[in-house]
Amino acid sequence: MSEQNPSLRRLIQLNICQPSDISEARAEAEKLATSEFTAKLRQIERLFGAVGEANRLKILLLLSKREKCVCELESALGMSQPTVSHHLGVLEQAGLVKRSKKGRWAFYAPVESPTMDLIVRLTR
Repeated sequence: MSEQNPSLRRLIQLNICQPSDISEARAEAEKLATSEFTAKLRQIERLFGAVGEANRLKILLLLSKREKCVCELESALGMSQPTVSHHLGVLEQAGLVKRSKKGRWAFYAPVESPTMDLIVRLTR
């Protein structure tokens, strides 16, 4: 382990860390750096980014009752159509809502997921 930093060497000397633990952690970190795992991390980032904004959480909670058209959400939240559509696009890209068209109207409904269940449970 010649590439150890001084802090790590000191932890080994004090018997706080074992070289085998460090090697194991490095091997695990290499697995986390694969393109497959990076894609999973990006998906998680999108999910947390989507639910990390209060207006999007409000939209999800309104949709948890029933499918709604964009105009209903505009009225309920006092937001403009472009703002509501932006938030819905983020939620759709994260896989939390699905869109259907009825004529020229767009309707949104939540996608059943553990994330949606958790949001509803946490806000009751």
